Amino acid sequence: MPSPMQTVDAFLSMWDRPGGFAEAVRRYFTSDTHYRNVGMSDTRGIEETLAFIAGFEQVAGANSHIRVETLSSASEGNRVYNERIDEVVAADGRVVASIAVMGIFVVEDGKITEWRDYFDTAGLAAQLGGA
Repeated sequence: MPSPMQTVDAFLSMWDRPGGFAEAVRRYFTSDTHYRNVGMSDTRGIEETLAFIAGFEQVAGANSHIRVETLSSASEGNRVYNERIDEVVAADGRVVASIAVMGIFVVEDGKITEWRDYFDTAGLAAQLGGA
């Protein structure tokens, strides 16, 4: 069984291709995973999260993906804390948003059961054209 840190690293690495974020959710979430973008969205489970992702992709541009640069990461028990730069990349390769993020993941049996991201939601909206 992978460690919580290995699970989170694998989850984040899947985002760097069109459809990768949704594929990662299907693979690493449980039916009741609680995912919160604090101040922006709050979902439970795979289907709610996939609906959120679909809406985000409409705003960010179809066939977009997210390139993740993990600046630092630590774990304690089944919790993983990471500081990241998430770049939202359009289908043509342009970076349409760059977001400094602090994330907290709870991992049990190789699955993410809780995930919270903290970032500047107003800054993200401004980068995406006020959406």
